[in-house]
Amino acid sequence: MNKYAGFFALFLFFVKISFSQNIYYKHVNDSVLPQFKDTANKIIIANGDSTFNLKNKFAYVQRFFPKIEFQNIKIKFHKSQKIVKIKPTFASIFKAPKQRTYKIYYSNLSETTLDSVLLKNLSLNSQLGLIAIQISRIEDFRTGGFFDFVAWHFKQLSTKSKNKINYDDELRAIEAGLGYQLLSLSKENEEKLKIEKWKNVKGYAHYLKHNKNRSMSAEIISNFVNDQPVYHAQQYK
Repeated sequence: MNKYAGFFALFLFFVKISFSQNIYYKHVNDSVLPQFKDTANKIIIANGDSTFNLKNKFAYVQRFFPKIEFQNIKIKFHKSQKIVKIKPTFASIFKAPKQRTYKIYYSNLSETTLDSVLLKNLSLNSQLGLIAIQISRIEDFRTGGFFDFVAWHFKQLSTKSKNKINYDDELRAIEAGLGYQLLSLSKENEEKLKIEKWKNVKGYAHYLKHNKNRSMSAEIISNFVNDQPVYHAQQYK
């Protein structure tokens, strides 16, 4: 009896491996995303294109952060010079991590060359890289309390502090295993936002002040990917 039980357990082990979802990809394609679903209906999209598969994209990225907790993530698209903005609701700063709601605002129109790197205009891999930064921020919020939220709010008033926050968010995403997606995002931004691509001096000046050099360069991301254990321990497809 024990002999058969051992064979059955071994069979179940190999079945589990065969049907487990692989999350480690250098280049994610559209055929991968349907495997990842927001089964708990925690991703709420206020507006946007239903064919954009945004819930699947968020569900995929969340798999890299198994400890992440939140009640809801509410996503809204609006006209803005900021590519993306994320914040907890005011009431959430008094609640436990699993009861918190976060709002993410993506720009769908900036009327400058930044339009080329808005979420909807990026390649799939780069979209996941951008989403990874927001999920990484929520993962960091998970470990914070009321005074951490207050400190984070005041840090938004300093360019140096905002750059440090963004750097930490990107590094956290790279350490989780999303380095190839952030690398794609960095390369796409660098190519699309070259100075010769800009037609408006005022728009470029705003970009220099508020966006340029806020994110890691492709070279720095590549160095981190080469050094981080996850990229050697996992077989990326």
